[in-house]
Amino acid sequence: MMNSTQAVFSVALTSLAMGTADPVLLGTAAIASQFPDLDTSKSWIGRLPPLTLISRWIEKRYSHRTLTHSFLFSLGLAAVTFPLTFWNQSLWIALNLGYFLGWYADNFTKQGVCAFFPHSGRLVTPGNPRLRLSTGSSAEYFLLAVLVFVSIAIINLNISGGILKAFNQTLGLSSGAVEIVAAEQNQYLLMAQIRGRNTLTQQAVQGQFEVVQPLTQTDLLVKDSQGRLYRAGETQESQIQITQVQVQRQGTVKPSVREIRLEDEVIAEALSRIPQSDRTYLSGLLTVEDAEDLVPPNYPDRFNSIRVQPGSGIASVHLEAASPAEVVRVLGDYSASGSLIVRSIHVQS
Repeated sequence: MMNSTQAVFSVALTSLAMGTADPVLLGTAAIASQFPDLDTSKSWIGRLPPLTLISRWIEKRYSHRTLTHSFLFSLGLAAVTFPLTFWNQSLWIALNLGYFLGWYADNFTKQGVCAFFPHSGRLVTPGNPRLRLSTGSSAEYFLLAVLVFVSIAIINLNISGGILKAFNQTLGLSSGAVEIVAAEQNQYLLMAQIRGRNTLTQQAVQGQFEVVQPLTQTDLLVKDSQGRLYRAGETQESQIQITQVQVQRQGTVKPSVREIRLEDEVIAEALSRIPQSDRTYLSGLLTVEDAEDLVPPNYPDRFNSIRVQPGSGIASVHLEAASPAEVVRVLGDYSASGSLIVRSIHVQS
């Protein structure tokens, strides 16, 4: 098989197997795919000056497509290069996968490979001799063109998030959307294109919402263009029952998370020390004193990020993805104790 066909075959399947579009990993696989042909000095890799002596040494002792085209040699290479995993495991996988695919591709040719060396039997695919490839034939050039197309498609698919994401996007299930958000929320600003219905009014909902965070395996917390929060998903607690949802990337982000503690401190003063952006969210539990007159907002058609459990002069306040502005508006004049997690999302320019 031609060098170019081996390289593209290795790149396509390495990208598919590893779910990567990393040029370093794919380049490593492409280069590694050439090394099985080190068993002949007529090959491109065997003619390179630094490797010529090794190629001639192997050539004198072993036939072409025997030792270096075998499972035994692949296992030996994996063992010898295993220390690489302590530095970069993905690079080790790409190297060994590329090498294996490089010689395995030759089993589709008429000569096949001695895959089970030192056994002399040859692995040849397919079983019908008339369907096997001849190196440099028009059939191989056609295969090369197909592999180039497939490689480009797989790489672009991985750039967009991979096969699993594409599958989830096609189905439009909320559980698939939650998986995507869990995997990508710390790298990208995510927007959810939602089709469904409002649970309270039963009116149709169709539009784009910014994803705040996953809530359960099937529910997302999202907000509209006016900053109003909604629980969107499949559970009874959802304000938006999702029929179909697609999650899309919209810029990269740099999230930051910190904890602040309050000890009988006025809430407005405590929150003045944190970012006040539209993408800062507060979660945690506060014990609020002198809370007899505390009446938090209760939105029947929206997600309530501030929930109060009243007590005898003292109230327990649970915050979940609440905006600092909303907390100050509702609780700012009260003194409280407790801890809050502050999550801020900074969109990269």
